[in-house]
Amino acid sequence: MKKVSLVVFVLQVFTLLFVSNSAIAEANKLPSLNVKLKDVTVSGLSSGAFMTTQMYVANSDIMSGAGIVAGGPYLCARSWDFESNISNATGACMNPLTPSTGPNTDHLVDLTKELSSNKEIDSIENLKDDKIYLFSGQADETVTTMVMDQTYNYYASLGISRDSIRYNKKVDAGHAFITDDSDDSKCDLTKSPFINDCDIYQASEILNFLYSGLNKPTKAQKQKIFEFDQTEFIDSDYTSMSESGFLYVPESCEQGGCRLHVVYHGCLQGYKVIGDLYYNTLGYNEIADTNNLVLLYPQVQPSNKAPFNPQGCWDFWGYSEPKSSNPDFYSKNAPQLKAVRAMIDRLAGPLNTLAKQ
Repeated sequence: MKKVSLVVFVLQVFTLLFVSNSAIAEANKLPSLNVKLKDVTVSGLSSGAFMTTQMYVANSDIMSGAGIVAGGPYLCARSWDFESNISNATGACMNPLTPSTGPNTDHLVDLTKELSSNKEIDSIENLKDDKIYLFSGQADETVTTMVMDQTYNYYASLGISRDSIRYNKKVDAGHAFITDDSDDSKCDLTKSPFINDCDIYQASEILNFLYSGLNKPTKAQKQKIFEFDQTEFIDSDYTSMSESGFLYVPESCEQGGCRLHVVYHGCLQGYKVIGDLYYNTLGYNEIADTNNLVLLYPQVQPSNKAPFNPQGCWDFWGYSEPKSSNPDFYSKNAPQLKAVRAMIDRLAGPLNTLAKQ
């Protein structure tokens, strides 16, 4: 009788654990919020800026603008055919010696047009009525202004009006996302967590340029951050993407119909490295609260084996396809781009709010 009771007890425990774990998994499922799929914007710093331009150009059919802080033009790692992707990425696309050894913009524009013609990315005609925010710090020696100048030229060459491109390169900032928070690093430094106080509310600058008529920000509430399971969107072993991503949903957006902004962190800025600093302290959330804006913060993490990504950077040279001699890091089918696009599509699906999960 005691043995039977023990067996029943063990089964009950396992049942409770299974139900509990299932409930946790369900609670962490990215919701559908019926966001506006044709008015998505995206921004990011450093490798997140390179990823921003990849997401924006490859999926231009759903995009209306991008904010690029210290990042090169689309396809930059394919600038020079006589160099490897990684050599281009760490040389021409970051700190070239001269403009002639920097991003090969004319070649990149030609490649973009070819990808568009082959339907590997959305039509570049979608870009012409969009807005682009660019920022380069004068003290940034990681991704220099020489590179950012070519990012400006790249978008202008694809037909975006120069009036629709805001390019700020007058601030003595290091390689960092900048804020007006005195608790952050000194403006001209380049050091972890790469968030610097330059007395400029950059998140507000970006969003107010990409979207017109925004309301003033309010104090955001950290409890509105929703941690979700990224793994259901990943179909490759080499993405270096973390198990979790983060979502900020204002109360006004829980019933659907809001716009979506995607925010990419830079190298050594994922939550596995700096905790919540990138998705909780840059100032995006405060603007989202008063402007019916959902924020998606996808995450990558360091990896010292395949894929080799020791600093937790987004892929802008091809590490996510280590077995390929011609890795796809830039098309709609690139592993990381495909995963984040799937997240966007989920958020744009029929309403299934956080409160219902």
